[in-house]
Amino acid sequence: MLILDHVCKSFYDPGRGEVKAVDDLHVQIAPGVLALVGANGAGKSTLLRLIATLLTPDSGSIRLDDLDTRRDPDALRARLGYLSTTTRLYPRFTPHELLRHVAGFLPVDAATKRERIAAVVAQFNLGDILDQRIQGLSTGQLQRANLARTLLADPDLLVLDEPTTGLDLVAADQLVAAVRAARRPGRLILMATHVMREVELLADQLLVLARGRAVFYGPPATLGSGEHLTAGVLRLLTPAEPSAP
Repeated sequence: MLILDHVCKSFYDPGRGEVKAVDDLHVQIAPGVLALVGANGAGKSTLLRLIATLLTPDSGSIRLDDLDTRRDPDALRARLGYLSTTTRLYPRFTPHELLRHVAGFLPVDAATKRERIAAVVAQFNLGDILDQRIQGLSTGQLQRANLARTLLADPDLLVLDEPTTGLDLVAADQLVAAVRAARRPGRLILMATHVMREVELLADQLLVLARGRAVFYGPPATLGSGEHLTAGVLRLLTPAEPSAP
């Protein structure tokens, strides 16, 4: 269980002054897939960075089971996998070299490391690109290799910040399938996205943010499906027009 207990995070902007990126967010999230949706600047990336221990809340707390991001960051990171649109990989590595390098940091024996590498290679269909240089991979191939790297430690909490951004239709479908395959009992997957189809295909729960505050939290089907889901989210994100005097 991931517990966000009245979490706040502000930044100073020279043009706007203090900006509340996350404003008194209070939710409890069970294992499964949570889609995080909101307009640009709604606080999605800030929230995911707070959960990933890359930022510290100004107030409130974030806990994964009994681990607090402030008190137990190292223990929490050991149970965490994080992938953002800005995650970069060493271009001269091949995916195989990347996975062996990351596996070297895992506190498991050599046989288990080999088994985990083989498992993610199969899961993300990396066999054809395993020995190609990362600098020559397409965006979709790179994201699949990056997701395999993220899952190599078998994390209980997987944080994905808009992982399909910049992918073509085929590559995005492959990545959605990879995220679906990454589900397992006890694992929580948090995925920020702008694509309602991904929400419908993957999400057990939907959290909609507007100006740092939660304006909806619950099953996506509560808002509808297809165009109705998109319309429901847009209603939450679009301020109502003021009434005429």
